Amino acid sequence: MKKILTLILTGLLAVSCCIGLTACKKDTPCCIVENMVLAQEEYGIAAKKGNESLMGKINEALIALADTDYKAVAKDFGLESELLVTSTTVNPYANATDDSWEKVVESKELILGYTLFAPIAFKDDNAKLTGFDIKLAEKVVAYLNTTYSAEITLKPIVIEWASKEANLEDGTIDLVWNGMTINADRLAGMTISVPYLKNQQVAVIREADKDLYKDADSMKNANVGAEKGSAGEGVISSNNIGKNYTSFTSQLDAYNQLKAGTVDVIVIDSVMANYYISLDK
Repeated sequence: MKKILTLILTGLLAVSCCIGLTACKKDTPCCIVENMVLAQEEYGIAAKKGNESLMGKINEALIALADTDYKAVAKDFGLESELLVTSTTVNPYANATDDSWEKVVESKELILGYTLFAPIAFKDDNAKLTGFDIKLAEKVVAYLNTTYSAEITLKPIVIEWASKEANLEDGTIDLVWNGMTINADRLAGMTISVPYLKNQQVAVIREADKDLYKDADSMKNANVGAEKGSAGEGVISSNNIGKNYTSFTSQLDAYNQLKAGTVDVIVIDSVMANYYISLDK
């Protein structure tokens, strides 16, 4: 009986290591491939195409908080050097007149779509949702409530990243606020905020393989992976990286599968890669 209980507890502990903030297999350190920045990017917040008045208010808040809460939240998550918004940033939707902002005010909630993606959005040691984007969104909502005498409650919900556009279109969420890379297709299909954070797409490998994988050519026979629908997935395709490709439901899933040996190389956001790699040191 004791042996059975021990096996059950061991299994539960193994599963729990993969939930929330931390990644599995801490004894399998990973690293970013040096001198292999695959893309320079900027993050933006997305709303449904045409919801410009709502995005105008989000931009307004970010600009108003640029020298205060924006910097303070970034400091809490080690992202001070990645900030892009300043007090002189221009709000392209400042004069928008559609009713998207009024609908949020009337509903008294702002539904934010996210995936678990530290340090952007993750669960802390007490299983409470935190992260740079989550805390910044809270500050933005507080500013808007005070400035416009509103009573809006922030409502973060987990989404499938590949379904984010559909979630915006059908009204499941009001915003995608989750370290989303701005690109031409997204600008054409969504209403996007001013850029608020810098990022890079980087190749991550197990540290034991650092002499094996140094560039795209050395990865030509590798098993590679990325989050489905992510910028990393696009980078793998455009750079012909690897022989076999596997898509994952999230960047954290991709990172855990790299550590588990399912794939040899993943392409993810540098913001996330640096954070998780630091946890293993």
